Order: sequence, then C-alpha cells, then structure tokens
Amino acid sequence: MNIEQLIHDVVQIQDKHRLMKQKTGGYFNIFTITNIATNEVAICRILYELLNPKGSHYQGGVYLALFVEHVLNMNIPVSELQQAAVYREYVIANNRRVDLVITTPHYVIPIEVKIFAGDQENQCADYVKIAQHANVYYLTRFGDAPSKVSSQEEKCITTISFAQHIVHWLLQCVTYSQTMKLASICEILRQLLGAIRQFTEQVEDEQEMDIQQVLTASATTMKSAYRIEQGVKKAKINLLHRLFKELEQRIQCEKLNNDYDYAQKQYRKLDTYYDVKNSTYPGISYLYKKDIQSGVDIWFRIELDGRLYAGFVVAVNGRDGKQVLSETEIKGYLPHIEQACIDNWWAYWELLPDANEAQIPNFKYPNEEDFYFELFEETTFQTFIEQIMERVYQLFPEGRSE
Repeated sequence: MNIEQLIHDVVQIQDKHRLMKQKTGGYFNIFTITNIATNEVAICRILYELLNPKGSHYQGGVYLALFVEHVLNMNIPVSELQQAAVYREYVIANNRRVDLVITTPHYVIPIEVKIFAGDQENQCADYVKIAQHANVYYLTRFGDAPSKVSSQEEKCITTISFAQHIVHWLLQCVTYSQTMKLASICEILRQLLGAIRQFTEQVEDEQEMDIQQVLTASATTMKSAYRIEQGVKKAKINLLHRLFKELEQRIQCEKLNNDYDYAQKQYRKLDTYYDVKNSTYPGISYLYKKDIQSGVDIWFRIELDGRLYAGFVVAVNGRDGKQVLSETEIKGYLPHIEQACIDNWWAYWELLPDANEAQIPNFKYPNEEDFYFELFEETTFQTFIEQIMERVYQLFPEGRSE
C-alpha cells in the first residue's frame, strides 16, 4: 500500500465517524462551543460544583469520593469524607488563592489547575504550607510538573492530568448507577468528558481502533505511516518558521536579539518545539520602554505557548522573573490597555489574532476541528497574518512602518 492509498483509507475512516457524529448530534457540545473546557476559571467552577457535596447535582459526596479514589489515589475514611467541604479560590497568606481545596477534619488538600496560564513564583511551594496529611495536586492537561520557580523543588507535589485522571474520574461518574438514572446530569458529564478528550488530543476509541487497524495491517503500511509521521513533523515546524518570519518582516522595528528570541541558537526553540513536553516558548520581542526603573525595561512581545499571545513583559536586567510592577504602575506605563494581566513577567497579554477564539489556532494540541489546520491553506495563512498584524499595530503602533 502506498502513502496516498494509506491517507485515503484514513480519511475515509474519519469521514465515516464525522458523518456519524453529525447524525447523532455528537458535535453539539456546550463546553466546546463556549470554550469552557479550556477556560481555567470556568473549569474550576465546574469541578467545584461536581466535587461539592452540597452541589446542585444533589448527589451528596458521591462524585467527591470517586475523585479522592480515582484522581487523588487517597484512602480517606468514609467518616472523614462525610464531613468534607470543598472550596474554590481558597485564600491563603499573601492573598494567594488556591483553585480548589478539599478539607476534612484531618485533611487539607490543595489542588492547582493549570491549562494555559503560567506558574507564579513560589506558588506551589506556598500551597504545600497549608496542606495537611496530603500533597499539593497540580492538575494540567498532560500531567506536566510545575516550574522550579513555582515549586522551589518541594517534594510534596503530585502531578495529575485531565488526559488521564479527570477522564477516568468522569467515566466513573457517568457510569455510576444513580447518575445513569438522571438524564440531564448524565448528558452534561458526557459532554464535559467529550470536551476534555478533545483538548487533550484523545481520538474517540472506535475511530482510533479503526485507524490503528489500517496502519498495522502490514509492515508496508507501517513504513508508510512512519514516513507520513516524519513529514507531518517537518510541515508543522516549517509553519512555525513561516509564522515568525512573516511577523518579523512586518514589524518595522529592530527586534531584541536575546535568549528569548525564536531565531536564537539556529532556531532551536522552533525546531524542538514538538520534541519536548513543556513548551520552548518561541517568541519575538521589541523594546517598548527602557530603564523605567533601575535595570527595568518593558518589551512588547509575541510568544507561542500552544496558542499565540501578544502583550508586554517587564524584564529585569534583560531577564524574565517575578513581576516587579504593581497594577497601578503598569497602567501608568501602558495607558492604552484596559487592565493589567499579571502572569510572572507578563504585565499584559491577550490571545491573537482577536477575541474570536474559534479563529485562534492551537499550534501544540489541535483537535480535528481546530482552525490550526486551515493555516496550511495559503490564502487562509495570509489572512491570519493580516489579522494578527492589525491587532499588533493597535497594541504596538511603533511597529507600523511609516
């Protein structure tokens, strides 16, 4: 079987499952439509409501008990769980807020949720201080570890993932006998499960099995599949090169040639972007304000972390680190932004090209319906660049040529 035939067979399988989902309403998923599943604030509210024994599901502590067993892998006595309380945005010292906290008479269990946001300095290390008879649980899409800046190399931090742990827990919730009698709750849980599988790149089981059967039919098909895999990787990297070169050509300022630039070390950040578990954060930076304080500069920066971001970072002696400016100071230096958006050295950031998230591609973890794949059409790519630059010039008018 040649490569063209192999691709044809896989496309047919995808088309079959796509048609099946269309006919059964499988694409109508409220969590996907509203981007709730990838919004950290929104997903924490949903998790909180499910875990809360006093939640509007009126199922008591059932979902919490399943969570403790299948996600936290803890053996907490039933008598303890019967006295459990769940908190969202739990305030601790220095006005830090823990995304979720589960408490019982003898346990305090902090849970930090990270989907796209970065870590803050000492964040997980501070959470360790409030934990009792438990670790801090760090929940990400794929079980990534917190940065050293956040953890300070504390050992009492356990990584958990949406891809494995939350999916498994939701399956337990959906198949729980009482849930199956409640159509509305059951359907909501199924939709949440489907949305999480999408943003964690999990192909539906039946479709995946059909594709695997085609790929593993013979040594020849596997060789073809391997060649396709290598070609896809190169195509993805080439798209990143095109993206940043287009941006650099259109921003008519001299960029900062530093360790944070996408072209440093012969484009290593781009060429290894898909090789490492954590993003290499390729980006491009321009000086916006110099020496606003001793050794402190503000840069305009565009950066790729799964999705494309633009905004302003505050560098201290040319390096990233903890934010040194207050929200009031940021507003003074950046009067044209509505409000500060502090995230480590970022003073403000937003997704590109605009607020229409349906048109914001995920370069790292696209699902089948992601706008990312449209960028391989030349006209769509050029339109995408124009949309990006329209917003970039609004944020950073210095970058527009006269």
